Amino acid sequence: MKRDLSQDLQQIQTHLGNGRFTAGMSLCREVLTYAPSDPNALYLLGLGAAQLGDATTTREAFYAAWQITPERVDLLINFGNFLRETGEPLKALPLLEKASVLSPQMPGVWKALALTQFKLNRFEAALGSAEKLVGLAPQDATGWELAAGAAQQLRDFEKAATLIARGLTHLPGSASLNYAMGQLHREQGGFEEASRSYLQAQALGFSSADLYRNNAEALLETGKALDAVAFARSGLEHYSADIPLQQVVTRLHVETNAPGDPVGDLMTAARAHRTNAALWEAAVGFLKHLDRHDEANRLVGEALLSGCPKTSGLMSLEAIVLGDQGFVGQMNRSYERLLRNYPNESGIKFDFAIQLLKTADPSRAGRLLADVLKVNPLDQLALAFRCAAMRAADDERLSSLINYEQMIFEVEVPAPNGFGSSAAYFQEVATTLEALHHTHSHPIDQSVRGGTQTNGFLFRIADPLVKSLEQQIRLVVCDVLSTFPRDPSHPFWGRHLVGTGVSDVLFSGAWSVRLRTQGHHTNHVHPKGWISSALYISVPDEVIEGTDEAGFIQFGAPEEKLGLNLPPVRTIRPAVGSLVLFPSYMWHGTIPFTSSQSRISVAFDIIPHR
Repeated sequence: MKRDLSQDLQQIQTHLGNGRFTAGMSLCREVLTYAPSDPNALYLLGLGAAQLGDATTTREAFYAAWQITPERVDLLINFGNFLRETGEPLKALPLLEKASVLSPQMPGVWKALALTQFKLNRFEAALGSAEKLVGLAPQDATGWELAAGAAQQLRDFEKAATLIARGLTHLPGSASLNYAMGQLHREQGGFEEASRSYLQAQALGFSSADLYRNNAEALLETGKALDAVAFARSGLEHYSADIPLQQVVTRLHVETNAPGDPVGDLMTAARAHRTNAALWEAAVGFLKHLDRHDEANRLVGEALLSGCPKTSGLMSLEAIVLGDQGFVGQMNRSYERLLRNYPNESGIKFDFAIQLLKTADPSRAGRLLADVLKVNPLDQLALAFRCAAMRAADDERLSSLINYEQMIFEVEVPAPNGFGSSAAYFQEVATTLEALHHTHSHPIDQSVRGGTQTNGFLFRIADPLVKSLEQQIRLVVCDVLSTFPRDPSHPFWGRHLVGTGVSDVLFSGAWSVRLRTQGHHTNHVHPKGWISSALYISVPDEVIEGTDEAGFIQFGAPEEKLGLNLPPVRTIRPAVGSLVLFPSYMWHGTIPFTSSQSRISVAFDIIPHR
């Protein structure tokens, strides 16, 4: 009996519409046996396969249908969405652009196109597409979020806020738009407004681990440190396996001197989600930061006996425990076995190299770190530890990576117009920064000791003095960059982009540190930077006038736990208004000082702007 194509296609659509995707695909394949070039059957086969996660069939069916009906708009949209979500946004773009020409009044076209342009970092185009979407479908919250997100990426924060506000006039009950408004307020330094928006989003049903993290940060910035801890911890009732939220809870617990064990929640979560290796590893890491090494070692053993998968990370921690207990030979054999089992795992090579440095084998450590750098030549941690290994081994190649005279820049940051003197300017800046230090103890996983560090990105703060300081820093950084030599293959000099302007200076982080008496920075490096810094805002009289090096910044001495006993190569006395710039992979720290006055500095990391 002859099959009825239209009836079969209608039946397929019924199957797909009711979630019977396997049955729908099966009928599609039957149709294609007697109508192998029917574009509708091919298209529906692609839709069903996409719902079942069958990427191969989806791609083949959509492509075949597109070859036959290249101007079918719903196919162009769905094929484009599929390509974008499977990592091929460049192939998706022309399909969606064509759909926008064919059906400019269809909101779905502009949504798909805006999402694809956003993924390709084409933010101006994404903004234009998203604005078309909100014009056609103002009740679609996604359009407002896309438009605001694109404006934000273009650094037009005022437009972003205006777009979200407009969206809220159409959708006042939108939880996602209220959350987006909170994000904008927080990133612009409006922390009280941010918290109100977050709580409104929560009241409307929005829930995510990020909401708990971000509102806790907003509360902290408004001076409500204990409320911040409590709110973040309340999120653990719903998202106990979320590592970033657990990290925030632990850090806030330490920095606010809250009662109880700061790692307690994380260890409880690891035991509750015992197959989640990342939770165990995070808990071990925080215990080590708190110098609770015996507990950390016991927790590694507990994780391995808990039924948790023996990941390379856990097995590396197990090997480190052997080294900590003095079984160096067993540790080395464990790592050699891990290297054989995970030959392409840079983390294993890095961890082994650190242990080799501790056990006085810098040459082998250096070779492993060189292997890590073959995969990522700009890995700042690997560069730093390789420099330490080369120095410990008296390797003459060290000078090709680091130079403590040429690569350290000491410059003055001038006061902006309107201030009678540099001293008067920096005194006002110091007063402003003091008010931003809301915690009582140093961060658990940072280099600060005997002091505090501001939270989040300092230059998002809307205070005019903070904004003026950012601008003065940008000007000085550009002057320094203009003196860089051309050396394209060098991991420091080679990252400079000739012609970098003031607005091009890109910060990957910025914060203020306030050190009290005996405060200091342990020797460390900055893994997320290219150029790192120390700008001195307030310096105690004892440091300015002292006859020793108390309070100085020092360069070249690696972290003490390596046991290399390498002294600093260069030290610099801090001075108010003085900015020191250096490679992010250069070891640096500060020497403790004694004073009743605070030592306040601003630090930031810079990365190339493209």
